[in-house]
Amino acid sequence: MTKNSKIAIVITAAGSSTRMGGGKKEYLPFKNGTVLSVCAGTFYKACHKNFQITDFIITCPQNGKEKCQEVLKADKEIDFPLSIVEGGASRQESVFKGLLAIKGKPELVLIHDGARPFVSEELIQKGIELAFEYGASVPGLTPVETQKRINSQGFIEEHLVRSSLVSVQTPQTFNYEKLLQAHKAAAHENKEYTDDTEVWAKYNKPGLVKVYPGDVNNIKITYPADLEKL
Repeated sequence: MTKNSKIAIVITAAGSSTRMGGGKKEYLPFKNGTVLSVCAGTFYKACHKNFQITDFIITCPQNGKEKCQEVLKADKEIDFPLSIVEGGASRQESVFKGLLAIKGKPELVLIHDGARPFVSEELIQKGIELAFEYGASVPGLTPVETQKRINSQGFIEEHLVRSSLVSVQTPQTFNYEKLLQAHKAAAHENKEYTDDTEVWAKYNKPGLVKVYPGDVNNIKITYPADLEKL
């Protein structure tokens, strides 16, 4: 890992924000811009001095490029090149389209939710460091509450050990070529996965992803009550 190391960034913002009850969460006002622009700015600050950013991709809703550009340009701190790519019907498809849009042959790619504007530069940098070492990394938090597995009738069938569980966040950082090939295989088989670590694990052997401490402040804006944190 050197200053000549090449990375790409994909920030996903192609969702419809249906649980917000109106309005697209990534486009909400935040600081001197929007949730999405602040998110993009943090990634640029965290990466541009130490790595070559070959591609910086933002995925947007279908027929939504113009609006996405407007949202980003409203923030004066967004003075670096970005590529806006229309996403798909699912997050997985949107990430795949973002990966396909990368042209610069990076070593690593960072995938991040555009609705996580509180991500820190330190969290991003740690993920890159570990992905160079292990091939893939993800921040995770140990659940605060006791976890149980239930059956289809709603009864507890297994008492899980909380210390061995994590709730994962983004950015999720991977060897670019291996993640791209994994997404191609998933698309070919028409299979849907919950996140990119699952796609990685399914189509790479042994498919291990290094987990490092996440950040309780790195929340994903999902419901109207989350707006109080902005």
